[in-house]
Amino acid sequence: MSNYENVLQALERKGWSTKGLDVKFLGEGAWFKAYWFTTNERESAVIRFPQPVSYGKPFQYDETELLTEFASRGLYYEAANNLVPGICPQWYTYDVQPDLSFTIEAYCGDTLRLKQTDDTQAAQLGRQCGELCRAMTEMELDIDGFGFLEWREGRLHGTTQGDHQEYWIQDTNGYWEQFEQFLTNDYPCQSGAIKDKLQRIIERRLQSECTLSLANRDISPENITTMNGSIRLIDPYPLYYNGHVFAGNLLNNFKTLFPSYYRSPRYAKHLFHVYQRQLECFAEGFLDGYAQGEREIRMTVLMEEYLMLFDLTVEHMNLLKQDDFKEETVLRAGNREAVGERMPGYVKRLEQFNFDI
Repeated sequence: MSNYENVLQALERKGWSTKGLDVKFLGEGAWFKAYWFTTNERESAVIRFPQPVSYGKPFQYDETELLTEFASRGLYYEAANNLVPGICPQWYTYDVQPDLSFTIEAYCGDTLRLKQTDDTQAAQLGRQCGELCRAMTEMELDIDGFGFLEWREGRLHGTTQGDHQEYWIQDTNGYWEQFEQFLTNDYPCQSGAIKDKLQRIIERRLQSECTLSLANRDISPENITTMNGSIRLIDPYPLYYNGHVFAGNLLNNFKTLFPSYYRSPRYAKHLFHVYQRQLECFAEGFLDGYAQGEREIRMTVLMEEYLMLFDLTVEHMNLLKQDDFKEETVLRAGNREAVGERMPGYVKRLEQFNFDI
């Protein structure tokens, strides 16, 4: 079935008119292909279909998995738009069937073009994003459980049950186990300096309360569009956990992971290393918008960034211990040479990282 026929069938399934249907390929990520379309009765919209192959694995229909992904995206869009109207697609629908599954949403403008974005614009977009993510931490939601989301019994639930504060404590103490793994690699580094930073973070974390909120794990230049100078967020990966953690995750992605993954097949085409300055300006603006002048919040997010950087470094060390890289690993992270090439930069950042800014 052609792409045009897929769109035609999807619109017919929703009971929409297909008169004047115009379809154009918009772009693709690891998991979905996106198409822009319009009809005589509908303004610009975007429809997404699952990729036939993702990270070397053929698509397999899983109703629960698709309902989880599609429904959680809708939940995030609704929550974000309630706080900042129009920051996400203002309408959204989906359908899950074995023969054809898809999402349709309002068109939100062109994907962020880093090449055409100057430092000031990048910082402004980052600030808008940070302000939204901070506001999300104060929004209460009725979700049973926490962590990753799953569709069960006709609604979304958190996959982890129990006391989230107890989970937070266990997760925090787990960084000492990771540090032991780090040491067993005998990688040349200032291990004492890294240990001191971890100890400071862990002690602070253990004294803090873990509050739950809807967070987006997948804010990236691929999932950012702009309209009239304002940021729009699409295709989120929502979780129900501590918002500061994923604010730190964003900083680590924009400042470290994205620009260092230029030899990863997954990211190579984006040339993020060429636009490292714009990524850093976005991250700086994000932190300003998220912290809103509160020094303690700023420090907390920087500490979470450090933990994400530490996770990334240990993950790379563990990859280098493997005899063979799986196809999915190579597509995501690159080959052994690419993984090893990143290590000195990661370790140096761990040694020199400063929270007190």
